[in-house]
Amino acid sequence: MSGAVDAQAAWVQRVLGVALPSSRGLGGGTGGGTAADWPAARRAWQAASEAVDSQIAGLQAVLRRSGDDTLEEIAEFGLNGVTGNHRVRLMAALMELGSGDPVAMRKSGPKALGIVRAFDSFLGASEAIEVCDANPFGVAVSIRTTLGAALQQMATALAAGLEA
Repeated sequence: MSGAVDAQAAWVQRVLGVALPSSRGLGGGTGGGTAADWPAARRAWQAASEAVDSQIAGLQAVLRRSGDDTLEEIAEFGLNGVTGNHRVRLMAALMELGSGDPVAMRKSGPKALGIVRAFDSFLGASEAIEVCDANPFGVAVSIRTTLGAALQQMATALAAGLEA
């Protein structure tokens, strides 16, 4: 891992209590995970999602107090607005996968993995995510790092589950 990725992984471990795989893992099934990692990956996503929800709530509060109509309008959208439909699609896929038993993994795993990869790509390219993460309001927001790490863990576990 590069120094920046090491620092991000250390932060995720410290703050979220989730150990990340040693490679990015979103490109295929070589992330070193196992199908048994799915419950941990799902918990990591939940923790990351809750952490980012809290960060966004803090940013929304500042935007609402700004007195600027545009900023107040932006504050109304929340995390689902910032992530487009990716988060909603992922939550639906997680419902289909349930505990990730072999039958569910074969049936819903490929679709879920595609959604995870698309979400990760969106995070990397989204100007809205970048703006939130680098907001000038003094609110600590780390959408790309926090959600990206959890998506990485899910992609690794899903790919391993599909190989099993």
